Amino acid sequence: MANYVRPQTRKLSSHSERKKLVEEAHNKNIVEVAQQLGLVLERVGKDYQWKAHDSLKIDTRKNYFYWNAQGFGGDPIKLVQTMMECSFKEAIHYLTGHEFKSFNQSLVPKREFSYWLKEASNPTLMSAYLKEERQLSDETIHYFMQQGVLAQALFKDRGTEQYDPVIVFKHFDSNHKLRGMALQGIKERFEWYPEKGKLKKTFGDGLYGCVVKVGHPPVIEEKKVNAGDKGISEQNPLKIIVFEAPIDMMSYYELFKDKIGDAYLMAMNGLKKGAVSTLLAEKFTVKIAEEKKESFLDFLQNSTHGTQAVKIILAVDHDEAGKKFIHDFGISKIPVIPHLPALVSGAEKSDWNEVLQRLKKPQKTPFEERLREARQARPDFATRLNAIATTTTEKTKGR
Repeated sequence: MANYVRPQTRKLSSHSERKKLVEEAHNKNIVEVAQQLGLVLERVGKDYQWKAHDSLKIDTRKNYFYWNAQGFGGDPIKLVQTMMECSFKEAIHYLTGHEFKSFNQSLVPKREFSYWLKEASNPTLMSAYLKEERQLSDETIHYFMQQGVLAQALFKDRGTEQYDPVIVFKHFDSNHKLRGMALQGIKERFEWYPEKGKLKKTFGDGLYGCVVKVGHPPVIEEKKVNAGDKGISEQNPLKIIVFEAPIDMMSYYELFKDKIGDAYLMAMNGLKKGAVSTLLAEKFTVKIAEEKKESFLDFLQNSTHGTQAVKIILAVDHDEAGKKFIHDFGISKIPVIPHLPALVSGAEKSDWNEVLQRLKKPQKTPFEERLREARQARPDFATRLNAIATTTTEKTKGR
């Protein structure tokens, strides 16, 4: 990474001049800025990720980065502040007093995803985790395994000391080519993952998510194979239901499997309109160039009078990010329907797995829940409580 050298500055004569410099810095090409900062990038679709920390993603259309593991993002100014550990003013000076080299796309060639994990022949750890911690049924787990998107494997992350069992959610395209995967750790490793305790990682082309077919979704006429295939029409629309994470998708399936009907379920592994667009392009067109799939939704929005032959359901988390995703989705020419998990009283966030767990687990009072969290945070807490209770009982008896 480049060392920060504060450039020569000149005194700004007016507020408008300062505002102009901020705008200039804000509009710098964020990929060029990242390369100048020394970040080694990898191309994922039209976007990029930092090779050293692949949870840092760069959206080229928005000129914006988001660091998923750290929970924040921003424009080129924020990227400089983050990498240089400097102030806002220093970042502005860096960006407006620096001559950037031309962006060299050859430095970040698109990698073809290859699957290297060795899967377990008997995925007992995966099944136990999904059943005991996530409250998913054997039937649901078996259904997703039958579809070929769910497996257990061993994975060794960078900076860790050993291989750990993980759940693998596979990402296939419509030709059943494996385009990527999402990994969910099974064992708690707070020493390696202090924020969430378990590994969460994605690989491959970020525009392809984990897709599961429910029932017999309709197909376009040109793709009919069997006599029983139903064509896409306004009376029989193509239904796509999207989620932020695979376990939420599994939970939703278990909650509504008798009501879903014929549909495709997809876990986006985040909030990715481009992933929704890519899936729709693959199911709604005969042949479309790879580079046009990500913008297919916007193409429909801008070039047609609209159609009722497609229905998209946004079953994302019920939180500020999920509501913003729905608000910013920007598609009105086809039905787009939000379906958010209910919030419990006093909560600010909810996801579909939480809904499933609330239905299956005995309800706890807020005090009981705080007590449970305290016990998890401090293993000696229960022992201390028992000691206090014993002392109190003995004093009562002695009176």
